[in-house]
Amino acid sequence: MLNEEDKPLTISTCITKKRRYSDKLLVSSSHKQNDVTKKKCSKLPNDDLKKYILPNNILLSIAKLKKPEFTLPLKYYCKQQDRDQFKRKLTIGVSEKYKIVSADLRKRLYVSNPVNDINSDFDVDADYYRYLDGRPLQLHNPGFKSFRECVKQILHLKYEVGIKRDGIFNLETNYRNELDIYSLSVKRLTDQAKYFDAFISEDYKKSMEFLAKWDKLKFQVDSKIKELQATGTEQFSLKSRLIGLEYKYSVQLKYGRFLYYLSPPIWRLNNREFARSVEIEAKGFDYGNSHDEDTFAILFEKMRKICYGNTISPALYFTQANDLMTVFNEMENQQLYYYTHISHLVPLIKMLKEEIKSLKEVILQEYAMVASLIKKYEILLSCSEERCTELELKFYKILFGFFYNTVGVPDFLKLVLHLEFCYEKIFQERPINIDITVIAKSIEIFYMDYSKQLDEIRSNTVRRAMLKCEETERLKVEKAKLAAKELRLFHRLERELLRAYGIAADRVYTPIKKKCGKNKRKLTSTSSNKLITKQKESKSLTDVEFEYLRLFTDWTENEDPVNCLQSYV
Repeated sequence: MLNEEDKPLTISTCITKKRRYSDKLLVSSSHKQNDVTKKKCSKLPNDDLKKYILPNNILLSIAKLKKPEFTLPLKYYCKQQDRDQFKRKLTIGVSEKYKIVSADLRKRLYVSNPVNDINSDFDVDADYYRYLDGRPLQLHNPGFKSFRECVKQILHLKYEVGIKRDGIFNLETNYRNELDIYSLSVKRLTDQAKYFDAFISEDYKKSMEFLAKWDKLKFQVDSKIKELQATGTEQFSLKSRLIGLEYKYSVQLKYGRFLYYLSPPIWRLNNREFARSVEIEAKGFDYGNSHDEDTFAILFEKMRKICYGNTISPALYFTQANDLMTVFNEMENQQLYYYTHISHLVPLIKMLKEEIKSLKEVILQEYAMVASLIKKYEILLSCSEERCTELELKFYKILFGFFYNTVGVPDFLKLVLHLEFCYEKIFQERPINIDITVIAKSIEIFYMDYSKQLDEIRSNTVRRAMLKCEETERLKVEKAKLAAKELRLFHRLERELLRAYGIAADRVYTPIKKKCGKNKRKLTSTSSNKLITKQKESKSLTDVEFEYLRLFTDWTENEDPVNCLQSYV
């Protein structure tokens, strides 16, 4: 396979020559070809592709969304879903990712029934080559045959080239276009999600601001209402107190004047200044329908008539007798309500007392259970401590015995040295304080990535590289030929100059002769001898030296090991 890939690619090797068939076999061969292709093309199993499918967004059902537990903001739900998807993607290894990509490519490149038949002019019109401008043409004419063959070859070449272009270039371009469309759609979707999140957050902020303002206004209105109610009650109480005080003051004045005028004249003379200060003498005795001209005798007679006259009826709160009965009935109903309420509460109080007693008993039982469990746990702790000491002794025995014997094996040390050497060559740094599994995993990941990159290299790039290499080698050969030619001319001129001056000129330049059959045999024998000597030299090396050269140097089997072993010595 390697030799076949190194060969140069030409149009003749890429395009297969078309076989020549008779006119009768054209239709039957095309039908057979379609039958064969239909039999060969087999559908890919969908079960194999389903193993390597990337995790998608899991949508919630309507039944779950209707539940009150799931009525959360959409932003937090989307973040949780993205976090779960990211965790699931992290669990996928490099090899599984490679399988996913290859399965996706196979799914894209798959065609159920490919068309491989060629529609020629005979399929369109069977008498195409027999008539031209109303004149019949002979099929056995040599000019017509050559023209027909040329047209067939050109059509065949165009068809093959078109198929290969469609099969190679169009698939890549379509895949790229699909990736671009996918990236654009993902970008738009993320932008819309960002806009939606921003809208939700702004709406949420505005609603919270409105709610805060509404709460403040409600608090202010409630405080104002309470203040107004307090001021109203204060004003009412003040007015009622003022009215009562004014009434009391007027009554006191009336009784004071009455008593002042009833008092003896000696007491009046002694308390005249007090009467003047209170303005009793100025206002006089005021009692209802009195005049300024009325004397004391007249006022006394009026008072006597009022006292010994008709009795004053007292102020009644009930106009009818039924009102008093309704009051007593309401009092009776209230007492009955209190009695029934107490009678309902008595059994409940008894039940509550019984439940309190049972609860105390249950608490005592649970306390005893907890105490027994604590004792059991103490016993288990003591047993586990004893087992822990035994396990520590066994662990140290294994560590200082079997572990050092397994870790100190030469094969294990060789494996560690090989892994460190590979890590240093790949990542250009020495692995310091790194576990063996981490080193092996990093090398494996690098190998998988490198193999993936090699698989992604196209045939066009490989072909260009091969052509560049061939071109550089050809230029080197041409330059070497020119240099050899110039050297020969220079040596010839040098010899001729020396001979012209009479100096014997030996032949310094030895021309390169072509290898003959005998020389080939001699060369093969010398090369085999050299290989034998090298093998002997390599065999003469000890195992330690050979291991040192293979691990810590860039030595190969075709080189002399003495130069590499100087630092070791």
